[in-house]
Amino acid sequence: MPKSTPIRHEPLAKQVQHILLERIKSGAYPPGSQLPPEDELGVQLGVSRTTVRSALDGLVARGIVIRRHGAGTFVSPFSHIRNPLDDSIDFQDLIREFGFEPGVQYIHSVIEGTTAERAVELRIEPDAQVLKSHKIFTADDKPVIYCVNTIPVWMFNNAFLEEVEKNPAAIEPLYTVLEQRCQQRVEYHFSKIRPALSENCKFYGGLPLEPGTPILLIDEISYNAGGRPLLHTFEYSPENQMTYELVRRRGSRR
Repeated sequence: MPKSTPIRHEPLAKQVQHILLERIKSGAYPPGSQLPPEDELGVQLGVSRTTVRSALDGLVARGIVIRRHGAGTFVSPFSHIRNPLDDSIDFQDLIREFGFEPGVQYIHSVIEGTTAERAVELRIEPDAQVLKSHKIFTADDKPVIYCVNTIPVWMFNNAFLEEVEKNPAAIEPLYTVLEQRCQQRVEYHFSKIRPALSENCKFYGGLPLEPGTPILLIDEISYNAGGRPLLHTFEYSPENQMTYELVRRRGSRR
């Protein structure tokens, strides 16, 4: 077992999380296996038991490890990236959180007029232009999310629009770029979630998947704090590539 030792440039508990995630990802701690006791991990990593426990608390909260009372801590049998539907996280940050190397492949990016349906949803003129991007997000070079973003160009100044035309990747990470470069913060989404088959998904050139592959489709519009639509997204996740989670609370209806 390589003795990875934290380096002091971020909180120790977060560093320990990264080391444990790397071990899980590499197969040193396979799904279902038991982790060493907290004291032993502390000695291995040169940190206190309190730091190890804090790191494990974070992994438990994300569903990566499971504590069994009286038995110990075990790697979850589910190795998928977990995407919380009640939270908005840039895909690359989400993938990185689970110990994978994130990547994005731009398949097609164009500035064009939009459809009448999309113009209504985005509250723009029928002849208004949008930036439409088809891209694939990867985890360790493995495709996990296929995404189509439609963004009205009213948010872009001329210089940034020219930059994005030359380099489509300039729009990522999307939420961060919209906030920092366009002064538009995504505050909430209205999402429709449904199952689909790969051949019925709207993606440039078609999804590079076998016909009949089950897909979870998220069709959503993102809004700023004032309720103005900022973008439309089709998000396609193939079966078994990502686990979606949602906190559901009991309503007060009688």
